[in-house]
Amino acid sequence: MRRRILLAFAAVCLCGFRCSLPWQEEQKLFVIASYNVHNLFDDADNGLEYPEFSLGSGTWNAELYRKRLENVGEALGCLGGGEGSFPDILCLVEVEGLTVLEDLASGPLKKANYRWAACGGPDTSPIRCAILSRFPIVGVRSHRLEESSGFGPGRDILEAQLELGGEAAPSRLSIFICHWKSRKEGEEATESARRAAAGLLRARMTELAAVSPEGLMMACGDFNESPDEFERSGRRYPTALMPDPGQAVDSRYDALDEEWFEGALLVASNTSAATAGRGRLALYSPWAGQAGYSYVFRGEKERLDGFLLGPGFGDAKGLEFDSFLVGNDPKLLDSSGSPLGWTGSSGYSDHLPVACRLRLEDGG
Repeated sequence: MRRRILLAFAAVCLCGFRCSLPWQEEQKLFVIASYNVHNLFDDADNGLEYPEFSLGSGTWNAELYRKRLENVGEALGCLGGGEGSFPDILCLVEVEGLTVLEDLASGPLKKANYRWAACGGPDTSPIRCAILSRFPIVGVRSHRLEESSGFGPGRDILEAQLELGGEAAPSRLSIFICHWKSRKEGEEATESARRAAAGLLRARMTELAAVSPEGLMMACGDFNESPDEFERSGRRYPTALMPDPGQAVDSRYDALDEEWFEGALLVASNTSAATAGRGRLALYSPWAGQAGYSYVFRGEKERLDGFLLGPGFGDAKGLEFDSFLVGNDPKLLDSSGSPLGWTGSSGYSDHLPVACRLRLEDGG
């Protein structure tokens, strides 16, 4: 598997200043949201947008663009936290570029005071992964698969390094925003492409853990498969997300080829079981023990959107995992219970937003 690491094209941009910085306010609870906004294009043609979002098509204009921006804000408000409350860090999938981020930050999300933004590549992609943050983004990279198991170049994984703490409680967090291969050609047929993306992510996270064992890291976004995909598939083939065999109580795992696990991201059963050392990486999915879904695929309720937490979020010091949220307000759903996607004049996204709450423990 060949890969190359490219610097993300988008630099940090400022969206407004306040007298006090967030880490100077002794903030104890951090909310990170992930939302696939489903093809969010701006109101200017550059030749890369999908035909239905070209101004020349007659089906897209500045008014509809503003409507979509407002709907993103409305959907994020369904994650809880009170009226006008938005996540501290917002990870987005399927945005056109920095213009969209700037318009969100200065428009419907203005109260969030997002002062930093970054967007992944490549420049030739019509939709990308992106991030808006109240906290400083101190480093950005884009990671790309040159070949994704016969499906062409894989989508970039956006890596952002953020500084969440001040002098009293410094805390560096690495976030990887993902948009893995879709399943439109079939789950099993496209699984190798998602496993290739998982391998790329695993390699980079393992590299970071070797350099900074105490560093905090997580992945989020649209993985295009549920954390328990292996069980959902009937254990018929290896998936990109596999259960950690070291924690499995099912003896049937013992008969599986070791390569099935080595070529995947392992999903730990709890936060304290997450690990990244000695050539082994296991991440915790907050979907564990949770009800709900974020997407409906061919009539099946799936958990394609979410978070994978590395070690350090369950050691009772510093930043700790607190809770997981799904924005499943009825207004975001159609009559069948599927996410209410954009229809051309109204609607939101075919995915629901999800969020992860982290708390800062005293003495961390």
